[in-house]
Amino acid sequence: MSRWPLAVMGVAIVAAVLSMAVAVLPDRPGVAVGAVGAVGGAPPLGLAAGVAGQAAGGACPASTGRIPLPGGVHVLVHDGIRRSYRLAVPAHYDGRSSYPVVFDFHGFKADAALEEQRSRMGAVGAGRGFVVVTPDALGTPRRWNTMSDPGKADDIGFVGALLTGLASRFCLDGRRVYATGHSNGAEFAAALVCRSARFAAVAMVSSTFEARCPAGRAPATMAVHGTADPSVPYGGGVIVGSSTRVPAASAVIRAYTDRYGCNPTPLTSRPAPGIAPRRYAACAGGGEVLFDSVVGGTHLWPASPEARRDPHNSPAGRTFDATGAILDFFTVHRAPRPVAG
Repeated sequence: MSRWPLAVMGVAIVAAVLSMAVAVLPDRPGVAVGAVGAVGGAPPLGLAAGVAGQAAGGACPASTGRIPLPGGVHVLVHDGIRRSYRLAVPAHYDGRSSYPVVFDFHGFKADAALEEQRSRMGAVGAGRGFVVVTPDALGTPRRWNTMSDPGKADDIGFVGALLTGLASRFCLDGRRVYATGHSNGAEFAAALVCRSARFAAVAMVSSTFEARCPAGRAPATMAVHGTADPSVPYGGGVIVGSSTRVPAASAVIRAYTDRYGCNPTPLTSRPAPGIAPRRYAACAGGGEVLFDSVVGGTHLWPASPEARRDPHNSPAGRTFDATGAILDFFTVHRAPRPVAG
């Protein structure tokens, strides 16, 4: 699927490298269910430029990027808690040139193993030259702390520490750091890119979450949402299993385009049967907002094994390569230069 290149706003680089412990953990299957809410304009994290191993494109210093972790399951100790994540590394990684990195966040009640199975982001992304990180949330059931509730897990801090630690092991491109996720993971990804300027773009699947970034920040934003989603209603309504009411997906996308100063007239195309894309260009900093509606699609990640088996899903929901479309979107969006913030 072709995507049109446009520049986006900045990526920040951090200053301190945290130590990491490595261990292998068992898989834990789960089931994803959506949950959405609004996030206010939280202040950005205090981040400074200049971490070794995180370059602004091109090559890394000779002293960095030479002790990479192998692909598989690892542990980072953050706030005294062992946090697990899965790592997928391009087969051709050599530590000499900088690589883009994608964080892929699982949905409510799911885990990293199930997210890798559903999105295939680890296998497909690594095959396309991305370092892919798929972390586990905490809790029983697992849920990302989208609202940054101080009484719950410090997920924003965990992701920042994880990116910092990986930048000490890998040669990562500070202009190409991305976040995606499914359902609750999509909500968290949207909130994350507003809290941390280290991320150049975000892609939400099965959740059009309205995160309000601080003034001056307008990360490139993509959403993929099935029109027949029974969990997070495409047309607005109450989320299944909760009392939370959400606006229609189209209203949320319009809110993004208004805040980011995009051209209000969308560009349309037909990249695949049953997909109705709307692309809003000329946003602040040269970014864009892209909304791919999957006609008849359910809450499942399009083209995932479960989506292909779901008798209630549409042909588009069973076959649309959302993972490839997201990677296409990320490929053409990067920060023009590293910035602090």
